[in-house]
Amino acid sequence: MRYRIIVSYAELALKGRNRSQFVKRLRQNIRRKLKSLDMNWEVISIHDRIFVEVAEKDAQLANKAVEEIARIPGIAWLSFVHWFSEKQYRFLQTEPDMQPIHDVIKTMAQETYQPGKTFALNIKRSDKNFAISSQDLARQLALTIYENSEWQNVDLKNADQFFYVNISSRGISVHTNKIRGTGGLPVSTTGRILTLLSGGFDSPVAAWLMANRGCNVDFVHFSASHHTLDDVENYKITRIVKKLSEITGRSRLYIVPYTHFDMALLEHNLAYDLILFRRFMARVSERIMQTINAQALVTGDNLGQVASQTLENINSMNQAITAPILRPLLTYNKEQIIELSKNLDLFDVCCEPYKDCCALISKNPRTKSKADLMEKLEVNHLDDYEELIVETLAETTEVAYRYGQLLYKNDGVNDAES
Repeated sequence: MRYRIIVSYAELALKGRNRSQFVKRLRQNIRRKLKSLDMNWEVISIHDRIFVEVAEKDAQLANKAVEEIARIPGIAWLSFVHWFSEKQYRFLQTEPDMQPIHDVIKTMAQETYQPGKTFALNIKRSDKNFAISSQDLARQLALTIYENSEWQNVDLKNADQFFYVNISSRGISVHTNKIRGTGGLPVSTTGRILTLLSGGFDSPVAAWLMANRGCNVDFVHFSASHHTLDDVENYKITRIVKKLSEITGRSRLYIVPYTHFDMALLEHNLAYDLILFRRFMARVSERIMQTINAQALVTGDNLGQVASQTLENINSMNQAITAPILRPLLTYNKEQIIELSKNLDLFDVCCEPYKDCCALISKNPRTKSKADLMEKLEVNHLDDYEELIVETLAETTEVAYRYGQLLYKNDGVNDAES
């Protein structure tokens, strides 16, 4: 007997002629995730499943791998299985020896017993050369459970605990309840986006939603202070990106100080300073997007949540650049966003004290604005806008992670191949 991890993918099965490319990318993402955990296990694709061949007979290690793989976008469900190869056990002969299967079922039943709960067996026989019918095998294994464990109550449709046995021409797999994945599409199948990242709950969750739709995700953060290469890894925003990269794979963070913009508006008491700042962030971000070949800018905006996120102010920001601005959280309520943050293990770091740049720019922002008025204010009060962008970008710090591991950190903006 060996251990395997069976992965069932979600929407990939509907991709027609492009399906093989999506499956190939998912396999690659699983392989890279395992490698980051020092697990150089074989990942293969057979029919509509992906199989991870567990090298070590260590159930605890394999279960850890299952938990980590389940976080990868593009997976519907997965399970840690006991695998019995047909070449070794010869289950397709006239009178197969099923004792190894009974032994595993017995152990599983003893380990999973829950007082007052129900169980059921799910038998699938894809190879009809197997001599025992699904119904007969289910009865035999149910008897093993009754006689060797405390399980007594059966519910064939809504059991609390399922025991799965899948029989194919290659062998038999045995496992218990499946673990749900996040669904979606594999990262790196639908393009690259740049996310405006703040220190709150919203933008990290927005980035995850885009990654779960197959996007490569990079980040830009506007900081009130400069960060040296020595201290940047301890910065709250950097730690958020590090945590997210455990799911998104390779992600870069561009930390941009907005001191030049702040100084430019310091001598002006403008009621629309926050809207002007958001337009400035969009323009600087668009320059970075052009360098890294990103196709859209993503924000954590939530309609009506704060003054800057009214439809009028959202539209003023949209018209500052030509690149599309996506807002995946636009209709979410705060409770939904926080719950997602908890599921992503981001809640604690996002709760750490941090003063958002928008709060620093303006304490009483206007709730309504028009793009043409914003353009007039920029012309009248921000003398050399292009120089402002260039000076800001010159002081950018870049940090890159892959599956939670630091790749590099430097000053400046590198291209998409770095």
